[in-house]
Amino acid sequence: MNALSLFCLVWTIVLYFVLKAVHRRYTRIWLSPGILVPILTIGLMVAAGIPYDAYMADSRGIVWLLGPASVAFAIPIYEYRAVARRHWLALSLGVVVGMLVGMISSLLLAQAFHFNQEVSRSLMARSITTPFAIALADHIGGSRELVSLFTVITGVVGMLAGDLVLAVLRLRSPLAQGASLGAAAHGFGTALARQRDTEEGVVASLTMMLSGVLMVLAGPFLTNCVIAIFGS
Repeated sequence: MNALSLFCLVWTIVLYFVLKAVHRRYTRIWLSPGILVPILTIGLMVAAGIPYDAYMADSRGIVWLLGPASVAFAIPIYEYRAVARRHWLALSLGVVVGMLVGMISSLLLAQAFHFNQEVSRSLMARSITTPFAIALADHIGGSRELVSLFTVITGVVGMLAGDLVLAVLRLRSPLAQGASLGAAAHGFGTALARQRDTEEGVVASLTMMLSGVLMVLAGPFLTNCVIAIFGS
């Protein structure tokens, strides 16, 4: 542990709790710690010339905590398990369709910009929450660092644009809104859904977890299938 990496760790933790308190008082979506902490941290690193490896040296534990945090989503799912039983077919179909659309659109986007194989495969794993995406990256030839970046960007954009998209699509039910946010914006979308409605948040949590588990189990096979069909 050196002084620079320790400073980065303290900076991240303190900044998160400060911005969390600010967001609790002024509930503006752009004041969310999930948005401002990365922006301000990147700004600091660029301005001070802090290398990525120096930042991550003592901050890897923060990334590791994403695993237990994702597992904690199982608690509200268990408490509202009746909702899952009642809508299991719609949720299952939504998860599968959302996963395939995310993979296919990511591959087509990568082809449009002529990305290499590592970047393309990393993009294809971006539509699930970070712990699952990192695990998947190891099995499909992606990059852990790129997957983490793409996943966070996807979640932030989904959280910022989610309400607008739902309004345009005229989705009104908590089930439809929660499933959409959980599948498209994973952790960020689930947090937004929970702020608005308990059932919506539970459905978002369930969709996010099912998408992650399914992608880890079937992702390597589906990745090769999607590339074989749409990669030409």
